[in-house]
Amino acid sequence: MGRDGVGVTMITKSSCLAMGLLLLAACTTTKVLNEWRNTDGANTRFGHLVVVALFKQDQTRRMFEDEFAWQISNLGQMVTRSYNLVPSLNENTTDRIATIAKAVGADGVLMIRMVNSTQAVKTAADNSLPGPINLPGFLQQSWKDNYDPPDLLTNAVMTMESRLFDAKSGKLVWSLATKTKSQFGLKWEIFFLVKRVLEKLKDATRTK
Repeated sequence: MGRDGVGVTMITKSSCLAMGLLLLAACTTTKVLNEWRNTDGANTRFGHLVVVALFKQDQTRRMFEDEFAWQISNLGQMVTRSYNLVPSLNENTTDRIATIAKAVGADGVLMIRMVNSTQAVKTAADNSLPGPINLPGFLQQSWKDNYDPPDLLTNAVMTMESRLFDAKSGKLVWSLATKTKSQFGLKWEIFFLVKRVLEKLKDATRTK
């Protein structure tokens, strides 16, 4: 192998090492605050998910839904981005998601929203909705008190809530609250957040 080949090998190893260190650092900045599972839905299988990121800014919504869709599809599941079904989310259109999800044959609806984003550390309970509720009720209430990520500064805290609903019954199957301290910028934080959420979701459900 010539010198160029050696150089490429060294660069590749360096890149892998850098990515490994980045992943390790990300694990220390994203923490699970609480997790809830509906034991009645333990045997429900989810082969087709509709991903809904409840953000008022279209660009932010697309960033979250695209990342979830990409990682879910890499796991071998069918996934639909909600912005392809309901292009504009607002208090008058969110209630259409439940009906449309069933119409496209989805098994589950995965909802993601921010419940707070401040420099001070808070728990998810500060702004989260009380107890398990059904999908239409969640959609109606959550739009009023969700947040959009700001231009995240280093050490800003982003607390997210992820909920999986059964598309057919509308019942809550699983929920997860996580807290992330921003260190890498919004794009990378979304990547690591999605990875963590899907790891927990995989443990909580069985897929087709």
